[in-house]
Amino acid sequence: MNEKRRTLLKAMGGSTALAGLAGCISTGGSGGDGSDGSDGGDAGGTATLWTDLSDGEDEAMSAYIDEYESESGDTIDKNEPGGELDQQLETAIPSGEGPDSWIWAHDWIGRFAVREEPPFLYDASDDVDASLDVFTETAQEAVQFDGALHGLPFASETVALFYNEDMVDEPPETLDDMISTMDEFHNPENGEYGLSYPVTNPYFVSGFIQAYGGDIFDTESLENDLDSEACKRGMDALERVSDYVPADPGYESQIVAFADGAAPFAINGPWEIANLSEEIENLGVTTLPTIDGNNPRTYSGIQTFYFSAMLSDADQSTVDAATGLAEWYTTNEEIIQTNAEEQGYIPVLSSVVEDGNLSEDVRAFAQQVDHGVPIPTHPNMNAVWTPLTEALTRVFNGNQESGPALDQAASEIRENQ
Repeated sequence: MNEKRRTLLKAMGGSTALAGLAGCISTGGSGGDGSDGSDGGDAGGTATLWTDLSDGEDEAMSAYIDEYESESGDTIDKNEPGGELDQQLETAIPSGEGPDSWIWAHDWIGRFAVREEPPFLYDASDDVDASLDVFTETAQEAVQFDGALHGLPFASETVALFYNEDMVDEPPETLDDMISTMDEFHNPENGEYGLSYPVTNPYFVSGFIQAYGGDIFDTESLENDLDSEACKRGMDALERVSDYVPADPGYESQIVAFADGAAPFAINGPWEIANLSEEIENLGVTTLPTIDGNNPRTYSGIQTFYFSAMLSDADQSTVDAATGLAEWYTTNEEIIQTNAEEQGYIPVLSSVVEDGNLSEDVRAFAQQVDHGVPIPTHPNMNAVWTPLTEALTRVFNGNQESGPALDQAASEIRENQ
């Protein structure tokens, strides 16, 4: 998982609505006869795909694309543009040099859907054969905006609790249980800590802030709720655990402490399962502990094949290639199951979710997703991330009390919307 996806500080978007698509699941893109996409007499289409994946994810995606190309006759030009993906898109699409599709969490859909000059997304409602009913309801909603279909989902992700089974006998069920264990190990002078956790990152700490029912962003009122008593109570709970993390709240400094065996717990995402399994022989994953009986309501992202506005003026064969790859990949049970096993992806294909043949680690993350909420996609959400990050940083550094910090963040967000 790259640093950009770790931070998830640019969740933006718009309200969603189900599109009511119908039809059968396609197994290929253009150039097919309608049955297997492999030999329909037409030359296959060519589409570009931009990705920003970890090494393991990228290797797996390349192998799947090779398989798709062999089956469909299409050609997929996959590359990583370098730099921040959203910034690359902002430059490339207006100049006509953007990709036909890209992979990212769902949180950009609303942000890009409201862009009119130039448009950034393509409505593939008439091009996709797969019924959205094959995906979980949350995933269905995540890839749409005002009835338009702007992508297809393939996995969800959120943060949960990792624990070192050599240091922790039983995973904590409550926050008090967790703090009791952290007390046993926390000794900063000896480089030992109770917890690894990027506590100034809004995505990572969303579960605590929203644990008492407050919303960082209310999708009905389209306002932030940070200055509510509920969010302030959640912030107080966050402060209880932030006392146990290393002094540098940055992602790398935090995760290294847990990977090196210097902390019994880490709060992180499924993208770290493979890496941490190599470092910690007996690695456990569970849901975040309850806080006064409440399950922390963490933000979750839905990994998505986006359909770019470049498809609006493209040949139909290119449209078919881009949407065909997305359909083939997102509805392929074998791919989704393998990704769950090898990449720690949390499935959103209902048949795989309901099958129950998932590892304990993935099931734990899936359960945490059920406790949480998707990152809001309304464009006003974009105004939330920076003020909240700055508030969390001030509190962590001891420069401001948590209540006033949230009041200030709430005020700044409303001014910027």
